[in-house]
Amino acid sequence: MGGRNQWSNWGGNQTFHPTRIITPADEAEAISEIRAAIAQKQSVRVAGGGHSFTPVVQTEGVLFDFSKLSGVISADRSSKRAEVWGGSKLAALGAPLWDQGLSIANQGDVDVQSISGAVATGTKGSGTAFGSMSSMVTSMRIVNGQGDIVDIDQSDPERLRAAQLSLGLLGPVLRVGLQLVPAYGLREENIVLPMTEVLRQWDFLLSEYRHFSFWWMPTDRSSHMYKLGDVPADHCFVKLLKEVPADQLEVPVGEMNRRTDRAYRIYPDGTTIAEFHELEYMVRATDARAVVELMRDLMWKRFPDEISPLQVRWQKPDQAYLSAQSGRDSTSISVSGEIGRDYLPFLRAVDQALLPFSARPHWGKLHFLDRDRVERLYPDFARFQKVRQEMDPHDLFLNPHLADLFG
Repeated sequence: MGGRNQWSNWGGNQTFHPTRIITPADEAEAISEIRAAIAQKQSVRVAGGGHSFTPVVQTEGVLFDFSKLSGVISADRSSKRAEVWGGSKLAALGAPLWDQGLSIANQGDVDVQSISGAVATGTKGSGTAFGSMSSMVTSMRIVNGQGDIVDIDQSDPERLRAAQLSLGLLGPVLRVGLQLVPAYGLREENIVLPMTEVLRQWDFLLSEYRHFSFWWMPTDRSSHMYKLGDVPADHCFVKLLKEVPADQLEVPVGEMNRRTDRAYRIYPDGTTIAEFHELEYMVRATDARAVVELMRDLMWKRFPDEISPLQVRWQKPDQAYLSAQSGRDSTSISVSGEIGRDYLPFLRAVDQALLPFSARPHWGKLHFLDRDRVERLYPDFARFQKVRQEMDPHDLFLNPHLADLFG
């Protein structure tokens, strides 16, 4: 992604020049090259799908691209578990897992991330019965800061809870073990509703659908930022998904917003071109209504020229030390700035408005946290740091952005 020794992210807001970009052909080469970089005391980071808007992979040292370490290593239908290569794109896992009678329990709107990058930043979908993708991780193979291969699993819960969402700070991830579910399909029932109606049906939609999320539109132009069709101001594009047993799926049916198909084909929204830079924070689910009303008021009164939709999603608690959903049912609130506009005043105002709600960020999306806020927001910060320092005693996996938060 980029020219020789240049790397840029999908959003185009992160570009840097590592000393080397290495794309190992297999696990053995990856281990050898990582050890060589460590022996030379070089900084090491791994690039996934490039879908983070934050400088999480930036390095002046060695950047690894694990795209050739892709695919399902093993799958077991009885335990509903699989081990996959860390460089696997989410889009490349759906079909082979389906062939084994398995599916990922929940996904977000994009499937071009690598599995290791998705779990490292806390990627998630929506549904009160489902955690983030990080919560599905049962094991990992990591090369630590001394060049040792470390296999982490549920026999070592302290390390596993750190590894489930680590921002790559424990070391390059070669393999990921996942807890899956039996293969399933989804039926879309997407609709457009006035905001007043979404607020009225809020509890019903949460209980009735496997997946409920919505985008509130502050202007008539807002829906076009995310290619959601024509949605009037103060209306919502409401994404509703119901589960369909796999044995009832023969061929895909329906058109966009009314499709029935395998789950992994329904989740992605088809967004391929970056036209925005996104901020997403998680608040307690019990605060969701108040936060949505607050955001609606903020966007209309203080930033009437911002067209960003307000996206709202739900997740259940998990145990990863750095997870935004750690220990609490959560609702995610996201807005975006248009590329080419000075959107920082808007995003900073959103950040400040959410401060009283102990809002935690999606680590791959724009945020304004400093070390003090990280320590206050994450009760298990010290436990994560203990594991990080054991795994990377010489801080080779830090970069300037992460050193400000964890160094």
